Amino acid sequence: MHTVIVGGGFAGVKAALEISERGLGKVTLVSDEKYFLHHATLYATATGRSSAESVIPLSDIFAKHHDVSVVQATMKTIDVTKKTLVTSTGKIQYDSLIIAVGMVTSYFGIKGMKQHSYGIKTLQQIHELQLHIKKQVTTGKTDKNYVIVGAGPTGVELAGSLGEYIRELEDAYVVKHRRTTIHVVEACDRVLPKASKTASRVTKKQLERLGVVVHLNAKVTTVDAGSIELGNTKLISHTVVWTAGVTNHPFFGEHPDVFTLNRPGGQVVVDDYLQAAPDIYVLGDNAATKNGGIAWTALHNAEFIADHLARRITARSLKPYTPKYFPQSYPVGGNWAYSEWRGIYADGKTGYAFRRFIEYRSYRALLSRTLALAAWKARDIHSEGINR
Repeated sequence: MHTVIVGGGFAGVKAALEISERGLGKVTLVSDEKYFLHHATLYATATGRSSAESVIPLSDIFAKHHDVSVVQATMKTIDVTKKTLVTSTGKIQYDSLIIAVGMVTSYFGIKGMKQHSYGIKTLQQIHELQLHIKKQVTTGKTDKNYVIVGAGPTGVELAGSLGEYIRELEDAYVVKHRRTTIHVVEACDRVLPKASKTASRVTKKQLERLGVVVHLNAKVTTVDAGSIELGNTKLISHTVVWTAGVTNHPFFGEHPDVFTLNRPGGQVVVDDYLQAAPDIYVLGDNAATKNGGIAWTALHNAEFIADHLARRITARSLKPYTPKYFPQSYPVGGNWAYSEWRGIYADGKTGYAFRRFIEYRSYRALLSRTLALAAWKARDIHSEGINR
């Protein structure tokens, strides 16, 4: 059997590993990058911590899985009749096709946002943001206001660490500290709007404790090169970071003959076996399943699909997919996090210890103990000689 997997994120990589470990035949992983991005730690990489905790070469992950081939390409279309995936580098025939390509950024049509904001979703975006802030620091033109739009997990995590990063840069380049204010803007009535109300309340207090100004029920109307407008409020800033909006990958909408999308999220409708069309499965953020949008659900999807394919090959009875609930954790500032599991929560250093444990487990889901520990410990390594 030849299984083709599109997407080098949690779901795609884990599915390839699980299928390989079960000896279910040849696996081809199609990814547009040569590395896996650990998105939960990108906020730390963006604010001066080592990229080694966020960027893991796919060659390292699959070093001992000789039945897995990695093809660097992007998918273009699918020929369902011929069971062929057309990519930017050629055609690949499949017996089973798994798609887990993640979400893409959406700016919701906000005037100027795409042209004048930064992001931390990709390494390129992180590099651009870091170069911008370093140039400001070294030329003495640090902004008085740094504005993060979106108070979901990425937004609050970045807001909690950005101020410290700027101070570290000022120390590293022996520049006088300038007064700066970090703002986080959220259109809903609380930060972490998809989390519990306790998580929102406790996390907001921590942000304010760090000096972050939280704007709730605030909708951005316009952004230009030097300011951002929130209704009647105008903030002067050359640094607006967009963390608010994502939408499903456009590939699915471009193939209505293959995929059915739900509304309003636009995720792909799948059956009880995560199947969107005959022998085509959709996992992770792309699928309309419960508790989507987090790495642990993507990993759970991947484990399920490997077992499902094994059952099909051996003609065993099929088991439907059952969603699971997982712990939630949000780091905000150094050695502080809010962590919650089944109605029980911890914050501060205890919450942070639990967060770090969760991060280690996520590495172990994909890596050997040695590689997982190395990636996990990379949090203590600072880029460009920046030290606490």
